[in-house]
Amino acid sequence: MQPVFLIGDIRLAKEVLEKRATKFSSRPTIPYFHYHVDPTQAYWVFSKQNETHFIGRKLTTGLMATVRAGETEPLQQFEALLNMTHLLDDGGKNWFHHIDRVSASMVLSAAFGLHCPTGQEHDLKEIVACLAELVRLSIPSAIIINVLPFLDIIPGPMPWRKQAQTYRKREDVLYNKLITRAVSGEASGMNTLQSRLHVTAISMHTFILACILYPEWIPRAQREIDAIVGEDRLPSIKDRPRLPFIEAIVRETLRWRPAVRFGIPHQSTSDDVVEYKGKEYFIPKGSIIIAATWAIEHDQERFENHDFFQPERFLDDTNNLRAGYETSAFGFGRRGKLLHQALSLKSPTS
Repeated sequence: MQPVFLIGDIRLAKEVLEKRATKFSSRPTIPYFHYHVDPTQAYWVFSKQNETHFIGRKLTTGLMATVRAGETEPLQQFEALLNMTHLLDDGGKNWFHHIDRVSASMVLSAAFGLHCPTGQEHDLKEIVACLAELVRLSIPSAIIINVLPFLDIIPGPMPWRKQAQTYRKREDVLYNKLITRAVSGEASGMNTLQSRLHVTAISMHTFILACILYPEWIPRAQREIDAIVGEDRLPSIKDRPRLPFIEAIVRETLRWRPAVRFGIPHQSTSDDVVEYKGKEYFIPKGSIIIAATWAIEHDQERFENHDFFQPERFLDDTNNLRAGYETSAFGFGRRGKLLHQALSLKSPTS
């Protein structure tokens, strides 16, 4: 049995998964996913430390320069305006659909040049369906050979092999079409597509939930926007440094209800010893390390009244943002940093 370590402290998580990334950046093998669903390791985010992983990370790092340079800002502004129009046109009745549409369209437009003005586009529905199936197939307990791997020696067209083959064929058709579109246009082809779609949509849903359950902070947010932006235009990404309370709302949204309960498991590639609260813990080679995202973001030592939505917790006495902001919402290590770059530069008003 492989030892499994759950980490619920952000300082320990950063020590193990970031400062010691050379020992803890690999991924454990999920037999069904790695041998049947993704045998070529195309999803480098889930791959072990090998040549494919390093090439994927290098390519994605280069592509992220597009986001850091602000080249996607006009796209985000356009999608935010279109989303506001849709919400106002139907009186907010279909807000769930509009949020899913805008989050998907922003990501797909940047990645593949695929704009989704209605949310009913065939390619978008296919992507969402493939994503849901990928999530299902990657759950360790979902397929029997993850629990009883010896069953995979049985020859012939077993049900789990048929599922994987069906998924790969469907995905190949879809992504070949999208890649052709990206090559012929100006798109970044982000490898972190699935993660960005999931985190963006869930975070927007969480924001709406916070508005419903804790509406007392909304007038303050409106006053800040009116004071800085005025009433003649919408907020833009350029306004972000002057909107500390809006930024605090974004941070609290990510903290209050993280998009995932646990981070993607890491695996140690060598023995190591870590110290935590005066005690030493031995982590043998091959151990599985999982960051417990929910526990980290609801740590009572860091967040008083942790179960309440209180954006002001991220502001100091002068109503400026507190220094030293840390979050586990995007994961840890180099792969987590890439996702953080891909998502945290979005307009806080989008």
